[in-house]
Amino acid sequence: MDPAAGGLYLIIVLFLVILGILWFLLPFAVFGTKAKLDALIAETRKTNEELNQLRRQIVGSSGEVHTRL
Repeated sequence: MDPAAGGLYLIIVLFLVILGILWFLLPFAVFGTKAKLDALIAETRKTNEELNQLRRQIVGSSGEVHTRL
């Protein structure tokens, strides 16, 4: 085996080891972000409801909706 082939073999093995470690850790990363995503979804729903309440108040007080584009 010439030295260049040995170096290439080493690079491939290191890449596969790193890939294997990352593949093992992937489920932990996915499940770790699930709670944060659920919290963001709940906060977004709360914000949307507050915006709808403000929109209803504006429409109720003036009788018409003014929008700017």
